[in-house]
Amino acid sequence: MGGGVQFQRSRRLNIQAILRATVAGALAGLVGGSYRWVLNHIEPWRHALIARLGGSLLGWTELAAVFAIGAGLSRWLTVRFVPEAAGSGIQHVEERLASGGELRWKRLLPVKYVAGVLALAAGLSLGREGPTVHLGAALATAVRGRLAALPRRALLAAGAAAGLTAAFSAPIAGAVFALEELRVAPNLLMLSTGLPAVLGSYLLTTALLGSEPMFVLPALAAPSHAVLPLFAALGVAAGILGVAFNRGLLGGLAAFKAMRPVPDPLRAAAVGVFAAVVACWLPAAIGNGEPIAQALIRDPPSPLTVLAPLLVTKLVLTVVSYGCGVPGGIFAPQLVLGATLGAIFCSLAPHVGGGTLGPALATAGMVGVFSASVRAPLTGLVLIVELTHSGQLLLTQSIAALGGYLTAAALRDRPIYEALRERDDQRAATATI
Repeated sequence: MGGGVQFQRSRRLNIQAILRATVAGALAGLVGGSYRWVLNHIEPWRHALIARLGGSLLGWTELAAVFAIGAGLSRWLTVRFVPEAAGSGIQHVEERLASGGELRWKRLLPVKYVAGVLALAAGLSLGREGPTVHLGAALATAVRGRLAALPRRALLAAGAAAGLTAAFSAPIAGAVFALEELRVAPNLLMLSTGLPAVLGSYLLTTALLGSEPMFVLPALAAPSHAVLPLFAALGVAAGILGVAFNRGLLGGLAAFKAMRPVPDPLRAAAVGVFAAVVACWLPAAIGNGEPIAQALIRDPPSPLTVLAPLLVTKLVLTVVSYGCGVPGGIFAPQLVLGATLGAIFCSLAPHVGGGTLGPALATAGMVGVFSASVRAPLTGLVLIVELTHSGQLLLTQSIAALGGYLTAAALRDRPIYEALRERDDQRAATATI
């Protein structure tokens, strides 16, 4: 992605940029918080629908129709009104930061919001964080006013950081995300716009949803140094899984692109039908997966006959869900895959404390897969600390993050958003020829 976005150093505060960043952050918290609220209420509705319809062939047919309509309509809205709303959107923000371009916020805001809700309601394995980052950046564009070019770009980065804050109620992770993934150089302009934006987003988000941790850890002590090699091995496995995740996403996008004779909404509808099949067989694998991630953190280790199918099915469903081109992020599926991998290690290592190591292995697996895929270990570490409101497992999580990062680098896999951005650039160049 190059050397990142550089802003001219200045010793003078840009008061207008600070005020607009604060407004953008508050709006990101309001919109992102409402997005989370809607998705939180869709989750029990979807599970009730599966329980009511999944017990018979006729019922499953009705469920498949509901999921197919939701996914197909999500894709139709995207293609019809704002194609750049497809997928996560983080790579789109990165491209606009690098080029200094603008987001089509008037179209992006409603389409990203509604189509993202439809995709998650249809059981597709996607997260909310990519859409909220995209929405935050769009809101920053909406309030940019007549700022000069450099403050506009700082405001765009601040809005994106505020969006991630709203997705997880994680303001520090939002700020680190702007530095590490968006690669915005820390200086007076960036800090004076980014920090008010993430704080404004956090205050509005927690006012709507509360400030409880997303993943509640049981009371436990930090693992002893004797078991640290187990976390190093987990990091290597997480690196391999992260590489498989990245290559699967890119392969899925290429496969769906090759299906040009089939209309886009029909491709997405087919994924909705597949999600209905998975919902009746392994409901834990559909949606963003936060409830199953919480269960994997708190509960004793499950048998491999449960964990292995969950890992494979979640990976496959995420690949096809992202590949069909509906709006949705990949952080949440990564966290589920990492927690599942950690639970697998827990079940394989009962002789070193299995059950008592469960939460530590699950959260370390989360950070390891995230670090391998996104190649942003600091963001991953800070994010997990904020999601759990706990830092006593930071050493083991850091070991897994380092193992995942180095393994992915050794396998010469590219960070996922860099690869997605290059793919979008190539498509844009081809379209102009």
